[in-house]
Amino acid sequence: MEAHIFVGRQPILDTEGRIFGYELLYRNSEKNSFPNIDPEQATIQLLINTFLSIGVDQISGDSKSFINFSGDLLIKDIFSSLKPESVVIEILEDVEITPALISRIKEIKQDGFQLALDDFIMQDQYALHNELFKLIDYVKVDFLAVDEKGRRAIEKFIKQYPHIQMIAEKIETEEQFQMAKKSGYDLFQGYFFAKPEIIKGVEIPANLNLHMQIINRLNVSDPNIDEIANLILHDISLTYKLLRFINTMNFNIPKSVGSVKQAIVLIGLRELRRWMRILMLLDIGDHSSSGRIKALVSYSMSRAKMCELMAVRTGYPNGDEHFFVGLFSLLDVIMKRNWDDIIPMFPFSEDVAETLSGKQTDLSPYLELAIATERFDLKSIEKIGKQFGVSKEEIAAFSNKANHWARTLER
Repeated sequence: MEAHIFVGRQPILDTEGRIFGYELLYRNSEKNSFPNIDPEQATIQLLINTFLSIGVDQISGDSKSFINFSGDLLIKDIFSSLKPESVVIEILEDVEITPALISRIKEIKQDGFQLALDDFIMQDQYALHNELFKLIDYVKVDFLAVDEKGRRAIEKFIKQYPHIQMIAEKIETEEQFQMAKKSGYDLFQGYFFAKPEIIKGVEIPANLNLHMQIINRLNVSDPNIDEIANLILHDISLTYKLLRFINTMNFNIPKSVGSVKQAIVLIGLRELRRWMRILMLLDIGDHSSSGRIKALVSYSMSRAKMCELMAVRTGYPNGDEHFFVGLFSLLDVIMKRNWDDIIPMFPFSEDVAETLSGKQTDLSPYLELAIATERFDLKSIEKIGKQFGVSKEEIAAFSNKANHWARTLER
């Protein structure tokens, strides 16, 4: 059965009805309600689904993402991979305000994040810790849970802090909307505007983000080997696979490799770039319960090797770009995303990006040949073979070699 992941989102609008942001909501199915799950675990899963699987660009675009955080999560160091300009940290209403928490909020604020108080009601702890409000950017008031008298008290209190924007949530009628605008609210959220909608995507492993960090570090002009080795060591599975492949594949290395840094030095940065991309795609297959995705990953590996073998045969000594075109040629099918969405996420060269998105380039015939051999399309094999000056027998031998190589990786 194919694994899917889900994120609920509800728009937050300004006074002109334009989308300002979205509150993101954890969902574990297409049923539009909060499942019975620990709120802290829900937030962690929501972050994984949003930033590492579906992609925040697909969910919120350029708008802000409002995400609930419990007191325990605020203390934890989980903010480093989030973009401060994109995320608003919502502090839940049951969080106890303490001097330690305020110190932590100051740190989060210094990192560039904006903060909101969710489901705000007047509490004694706010009077005791009024310095909190110098750090807060938004206060959300529930129009269903707080009566008019309660809202008046909140509005009077918040007016002491003119930098704070007030968000009226649970707005369900035109009357409530007009009342909130008249009372000075800046932003609005509720069923009157839109019910939460579900965004669905195919699950991609959480450590995809780590892989992309490593690949990006490898692409800089002067890569720092110590820094790259340290990043790889953050993922035990990745470390194990990298060392296993280097020790078992034919790298002409005279001795067994025992450390990540040693591996990088011995095989070189070019080979490491290649293997990081291979491992990233294999990880997608390993983390999926879907036989379909595992099969697609296997096809991708065969295509990559086929493109590389043909590139070397036709005069490209390393065949790197040809290899990558084959390797990522099924990513749109695996992720169920358009290439326009995928290409900005990955550090592809211009030629690779254009080929994958369907434009005809010098790389295109290599991918077309790999697909033709995969489908036993003899007519296309013969046509492209003549174009390259390579016999059908040689192409068949390359195809067998590519398939064998892909099977070796799956062990």
